[in-house]
Amino acid sequence: MLSEELNDLIHKANIPEQLKTYFRESNEAKLYLNVDMLSEIEELYTFYNALYYFDETEFSSYTISSLKRGSEVVAYYYYLKKILDSNLELISKDQRFYKNNKSIFDFKIDRSNLDKMFGKVSREFAQNVDYFYKNQYDEINILKTYLLLGKLELISSIIDDEYYSDIYNSGRVVIANKIEELDLKFYIRKHND
Repeated sequence: MLSEELNDLIHKANIPEQLKTYFRESNEAKLYLNVDMLSEIEELYTFYNALYYFDETEFSSYTISSLKRGSEVVAYYYYLKKILDSNLELISKDQRFYKNNKSIFDFKIDRSNLDKMFGKVSREFAQNVDYFYKNQYDEINILKTYLLLGKLELISSIIDDEYYSDIYNSGRVVIANKIEELDLKFYIRKHND
């Protein structure tokens, strides 16, 4: 049975709930957990939780395993930290990342950079399409034109902007119509190594 003091400290500790449950309900927990080790676990959890997103169940599992393997109290902090650093998947809480409401990690989108990129790609795409209208067929790089169209589609999908979607869809229709009008046929040859 855990001491009343340790049981109270577990209840108040800043550690994952599943780890608290394990410490309170496990018969083995009383064999290896003490106040100093609980303090070290709480300190490491606070450190990781402040800087990273991570799976709290994995954190708890590695913590329990490290306690069962045993370590001297004076070295426990470094022992557990080494195990966590080696095994726990950490994702930075840097401003470029965020955890959405479905607990999935996403990148934050810098709208102004994507707007600039969309403008640059759409101008380059328009120049390539213009070669069709000017009958400058030697200047047409159809692969590049399709790659630019793909970039327009990707950016408009990321931003989910109706104006960008309209530009992409217009570009797609123009290319399809010009290819059909000119009766161009494309053959893809498989490269043999």
